[in-house]
Order: sequence, then structure tokens, then C-alpha cells
Amino acid sequence: MRFSKSAGTFFPEELDYQSLPDDLITVSEVEYRAAMSRHHLATLDVVNGRLVVCAPSSDALLEQERSVQSSKISQACRTAITGGFQSSALGAEHTYPYTPTDQANLTAAAIAALSASHDSDWSAGLWCANAAGDWVFARHTAAQVRQVQDDGVTTTQERQERHRHLQEKIAKAQTAKAVQAIAWD
Repeated sequence: MRFSKSAGTFFPEELDYQSLPDDLITVSEVEYRAAMSRHHLATLDVVNGRLVVCAPSSDALLEQERSVQSSKISQACRTAITGGFQSSALGAEHTYPYTPTDQANLTAAAIAALSASHDSDWSAGLWCANAAGDWVFARHTAAQVRQVQDDGVTTTQERQERHRHLQEKIAKAQTAKAVQAIAWD
């Protein structure tokens, strides 16, 4: 096996090439296996004519940890938003679902409620669960629909603000351990 630092790749000896880099070195099977099994952030270098696996820098590892934790926080935020919210628009607190479909249905009902605000007979059905966890398709007046919509938006904005705050903490954390300690819960 051969390796070129300038090309950053291996050149198997059994293959023919039209041209090869000038900086080729011969690599032992042990060196090749070490290179292939290295940490994905580790780099390869040639030192004194030998292939060397260089451990990733602490900065690279910290950035990787930030990226991983940032993704976890983003997913947790999405899950929290689509997991639903509480509203007492019906008098007692109920849980409302908030998947993308639920959001679209609630938005449509809220828009319809705006034009029906003077019609006391108007109502819209929305899925919600009572304190016991029983789901019902309950009728809501225009004012109740608007209240549910407002509560959903407020809860979403609170969760988005929490997401922003945690992402800022991740960006400012100076160690992998500090980054890992930042969690949604």
C-alpha cells in the first residue's frame, strides 16, 4: 500500500495509475490498518517517511461534542413542541396535541373563528385530553379556539426560547463535559 500526504489518500500497489504524486511512501499493513481504524477526526501525516495517525485536537473534539449536543437539543425541542401543550380554554386544563397536522387544523379553526366571532352558535371541534388523559373531540366557541391557539403559540415560543438559550450555552461551553451537561430536561 502507498500513501500520499499531498493527495490525502492511499494508492494500492496492485492498481495501475496514469500518474502518481511525487510524495508517495510505502505503508505497512499495520500502518494502513491503524489509519483505517482511526477516530474520524484524527488526521494522517507523514513524519520521517512514516505514516502517523495524529489524534484529533481538543478543539476538534469539542466542536464535535457541540454539534452532537446541539442536534440532541434541537430534537428535544421539536419533540417538546409537537408533544402538545396545556390550555384552560374550556375552563379546566386540557392537553392539546401539536403535531404538524394538529397545528394546521388549529390554525384553520382559529382563522375560521375570527370571521365567526359574532356568531354565538359557531363552534369547532378540537382534540384534547382532560386531566384523566381521556381524549375527546370537544366543541369550542370562537373565543375558546382563539385561546387554545394563543396558548399553543405561547408554549411554542417558550420552547423555542429555551432552545435558543441552550444552544447559546453549548456554544459558550469550554469542555466536552460542560457541553454534555447541557440538556433539555
